[in-house]
Amino acid sequence: MTAMGKSNIKYSIIIPTFNEELFIGKNIAILNEIKPACEIIISDGGSTDNTLEICENFDVKILHSNRGRGEQLNEGAKHASGEILIFLHADSFFSENCFDQLNIFFESPENKICRFLLLFDIDHWILNTYHYFSKFDSMFTRFGDSSICVRKDFFNSLNGFPNWNFMEDVHFLREANKLTKIAVLPGYVESSARTFTKNGLIKQQVSSGFMLIKYILGFRKFIYENSYYTKQVNTNRASVILFTRFPTEGKVKTRLASTVGNYYAALFYKIIAKKIISDVKLVKNIYQYIFYSEKTERNKIKNWLGRNFFYHNQVGDDLGERMKFAFEKVFSHGAQKVIIVGTDIPEISKRVIENAIDLLDTNDTVIGPSKDGGFYLLGMKKYYPALFDGIKYSTDSVFSKTIEKSKGLNLKLSLLPELMDIDTESDLISWINSADNSKIKKEVELIYNLTKGKVKTRCAHCPQ
Repeated sequence: MTAMGKSNIKYSIIIPTFNEELFIGKNIAILNEIKPACEIIISDGGSTDNTLEICENFDVKILHSNRGRGEQLNEGAKHASGEILIFLHADSFFSENCFDQLNIFFESPENKICRFLLLFDIDHWILNTYHYFSKFDSMFTRFGDSSICVRKDFFNSLNGFPNWNFMEDVHFLREANKLTKIAVLPGYVESSARTFTKNGLIKQQVSSGFMLIKYILGFRKFIYENSYYTKQVNTNRASVILFTRFPTEGKVKTRLASTVGNYYAALFYKIIAKKIISDVKLVKNIYQYIFYSEKTERNKIKNWLGRNFFYHNQVGDDLGERMKFAFEKVFSHGAQKVIIVGTDIPEISKRVIENAIDLLDTNDTVIGPSKDGGFYLLGMKKYYPALFDGIKYSTDSVFSKTIEKSKGLNLKLSLLPELMDIDTESDLISWINSADNSKIKKEVELIYNLTKGKVKTRCAHCPQ
């Protein structure tokens, strides 16, 4: 058997594109890293954004085709020199071991066609069901999102894909399955959830199921009348990103913990985080994303906050990189407005979030300054990655530097009211003694007084 990763098999990767500037550069870079010198063919359907300019920065073959995924895939296959064709969507990314598995599979001449497991780029229980069922081979689990990998001679014997606007992958795999088994390899392809977030999770499921049933029953007029590239409906929803971490003693509010103790600092954080998240859930017509601090916290975070969020771990070496990654991810899902907030400032409320969303109707960015020189909220109506460049985070100049950077980029900016970030015991006392007398403040004050032995009555949170 050929050694893992060592093979003389020649592959051609065919990627159909139409306005894929958010994904195509990353996809090609990943492919170049895991399979250097592999033929990559971009079959473009008339992109009007920067897709082709991005592709020109790489050693790829660029073809111009009529728009329509089936026709674009066939055009790419026509110009492919590899013995194995890999059809890959622009927003679907190979995992590191995919080519090792392909080498082993196609080492046997009897193996004709395969696909991978499907994994989405964001964690949500509905999307996770697709991942689970992708390990089973049936007409209801065979889609191009998981990448179709096929011998070129077998592909040609089937006359390629039908020149349909969509459902071309379902039809091709159905025809192939009449002649051979469609193998499911254990590696995964990570696909963007943008179709679901643009159309709505439930609506997309119902729509896909309905179209598949119509296809099976032979009613296929809709295939010619609709286009994969235009059938998506943008819901124009705003998205709110909540940066949080699991309230583990000693890992949250460490400056506050130095004087009030780890237990009560963690409890304070937990109460405030739950209050903010509950307020965000009251905002209508938004998607809610939880970006948690450590990958290992995934199950604990989900058990704590529930399943009805989109989840992802934070990625990056500092706060700026982590926010940049989160904004990029959510904008890639088709969001029109994106707001990011922390979960440790008590005065963040439903009204604050709604105000920020409304301000993005007439502004490029919105910032909520905190009294320590940072900010508690940052919102954009378009992804501006340069806004994070050259700023040292976790300093008292973050807010002023971000304002300066925003002006340098000629972005129209609106400011929210300044709020207090509670980092120390003195911050906590100042907030407790401020004019507002909310329910959450009374709860926090009672817990604080218990830590100082000022009251003897135990609260529901405290250990007996």
